[in-house]
Amino acid sequence: MGLQANADVILPKRMHSKNGTSKNTGTLALITSVKRIVILLMLLVIGILVTGCSQSNNVTVKELRELGADEIAVVFAEQGLDLCSSEVRAESVFHRELNGREPLVFLLDGEELVIYQFAGDGEREAGWADFENRTATAELVQHKVFQEQSLLIFYIGDEGKSGRVLFRQIEQVIPELLELRER
Repeated sequence: MGLQANADVILPKRMHSKNGTSKNTGTLALITSVKRIVILLMLLVIGILVTGCSQSNNVTVKELRELGADEIAVVFAEQGLDLCSSEVRAESVFHRELNGREPLVFLLDGEELVIYQFAGDGEREAGWADFENRTATAELVQHKVFQEQSLLIFYIGDEGKSGRVLFRQIEQVIPELLELRER
């Protein structure tokens, strides 16, 4: 009888042990499946990110062409503004190279109009920062600045009575110049 009692005690332990093992095996299988799914999702996300980043580098940047003095004069003439090409003077802070770009200088109603053409907004902003750095401590003559996309334009002169009308006309010419640069 002692043997049988011992066997009865051992048998339930083995059965309990078997049930626990199968329970643990199921849990481990579930955890392994979850790990696989998480790893697959992470690989999928990484693949999407890599593909997305490489595609964003392939975005084509539109080349802007450099306009000549004659082309610019024609666009201004269409707005009733007569431009005369002028010489670049090295002593003028408005005529100096900005961010690697040389200006085109014109006379408009006896005052200077200086036009810088940059490759884009960022280059224009760097050109403007270059101008500000060079002139930070200087006392500048009265001038008006026009900044639009890739263009930086200085009108150097007194605003006067006709200044506001003239400035509006210049502002109307700028989109046409930008459009012409894209052709």
